[in-house]
Amino acid sequence: MSGSMKEYRPVPSNDPETKGALEDGCIDEQTSLIAQPLGYAQITGMNFFAFPYSLILSTMGLVTLPLEVEMMYPENKGLMLGVMLGVAGISQLVCPLVGYFSDRCTSKVGRRIPYMLGGSILVLIGDLVMMWARSNGPSPGFYIAALFVALLGLNITYSAFTALNADFVPKKQMGIASGVMAILQLTGSFTGFALLTFVLSIQDAYLMYAVSIVVGVAVTILSIVGLESPLETTPPPVTCRDIVLCYTITPSSHGDFFWVFVIRLFYYLAVSIQAFLLYYLHDTIGVENAKETLVIMVMVSQLVGACVSVPVGGLSDVFGRKNILMYTCVFVAIVYTVFMMFPPLVIVYGAAICYGVANSALMTVEYALACDTLPNKKQTARDLGLWGVAAFLGGTFGPLIMGPVLHIAGYQEDSSEYSKTGYIALFCCGTAFILTSGSMVKLVRGSS
Repeated sequence: MSGSMKEYRPVPSNDPETKGALEDGCIDEQTSLIAQPLGYAQITGMNFFAFPYSLILSTMGLVTLPLEVEMMYPENKGLMLGVMLGVAGISQLVCPLVGYFSDRCTSKVGRRIPYMLGGSILVLIGDLVMMWARSNGPSPGFYIAALFVALLGLNITYSAFTALNADFVPKKQMGIASGVMAILQLTGSFTGFALLTFVLSIQDAYLMYAVSIVVGVAVTILSIVGLESPLETTPPPVTCRDIVLCYTITPSSHGDFFWVFVIRLFYYLAVSIQAFLLYYLHDTIGVENAKETLVIMVMVSQLVGACVSVPVGGLSDVFGRKNILMYTCVFVAIVYTVFMMFPPLVIVYGAAICYGVANSALMTVEYALACDTLPNKKQTARDLGLWGVAAFLGGTFGPLIMGPVLHIAGYQEDSSEYSKTGYIALFCCGTAFILTSGSMVKLVRGSS
């Protein structure tokens, strides 16, 4: 090991200290290395990339792309928004493959830093071309190509980043680290919405993205410089079978991690219902300024949710992940039931805040559970990249399922609005998905 790796030290398997470390969750059982507990500042710095990642993704999908599509394709905005969101989703499929190569990286600066640097450069290139394309013409073809490059770079960076906690954080601190990551994700999203709603114009979004990615990557890399070390052995040559395995997950190959993948898939199927909340507010609650109301609702729920992330993570370290995950899924189902009652707007705000708390808890515990159940600590980035694909599948197929459900059940011949029956059917689908996600937790045997 590198001499700078002060956080890890090899021990023989029969060392008396090893037993205590195992009980405390400070040992990597597959590499026989004891990890010393990390300070809150280092955990926060290590996870700081979650802030720009969430800031970019959340505002890109809900604010930037809809407005840019409306400007570039005023007559086909619905179709072209779907195309651009599809481009965004396809870029996520690179994660397992990038994770695989990151796990094998033999660079002198470590396995994760090269991919974070390379990915962030692609983000900046794509971001600058998008800014140029929207202002010169506009040039929709260049814009879509640049969008793909920027999001490809973002996902390359994320693929390496998402393995950091599994690489360097002791198991007994995994809940705390996961909570810190969730806080940074929620505050990043909140900050992006706040800036684009109250401070910046849409053309300034690209400068915001550039600054956030530079700062986020820099802080994260500086926090892991003393932890990263080169891969000591040269990995075997890459084969076609290795590439296929990057996108293969079964109970026999991944054990408990497979069920965590399924839990995440159904979770994202359930929360994809958010795509229809704008219509819900307008059609059933009668909110005239539904767009502004939804933005404020999302911001408030995220801010409140951020406050519970670290406490929930700490509780999961003590009492286990599974119970918190199951109860939180039930809580989300209750929130969806409240939405089905079409209450006054103030009650909807309250339900949205409760949803924000539950969603924050789910984000925190779900990631910690994924890290707990990784089948091979030498392939953390690859498997967590595969875990990320579950979010893509749920986020993509959720609206494809729920959109037709809303249209078929809620269509009204003489109105452009959907009926309450349609929204009841919509929330019933969401409830079924989230309860399925919660019920799958029992299938995870190897984690508390």
